[in-house]
Amino acid sequence: MELTVNIPEKYTISRSPDELRLLLKLNTAIDMYRSGQISSGAAVEFIGEIDRAEFLYECKKRGVEPQSYENTEELEAEVAMLDRELL
Repeated sequence: MELTVNIPEKYTISRSPDELRLLLKLNTAIDMYRSGQISSGAAVEFIGEIDRAEFLYECKKRGVEPQSYENTEELEAEVAMLDRELL
């Protein structure tokens, strides 16, 4: 899906469109991760431009703790997603 967002120039604070795009995707993914809507692997896939370590680092900077898994199915799904990422 493609989404267009208009941001007034005065709020771009000397950032390039690519920097703003990455920041918006990162903040959205972190918010979804924080609320438990997506896993860290899904967040990395959503962002598409950083790896899992960098995502978790960005979470830590914002005070977002790593998720724990409720059951083995959740863990297995996360491992499968990471396997697809690495292949």
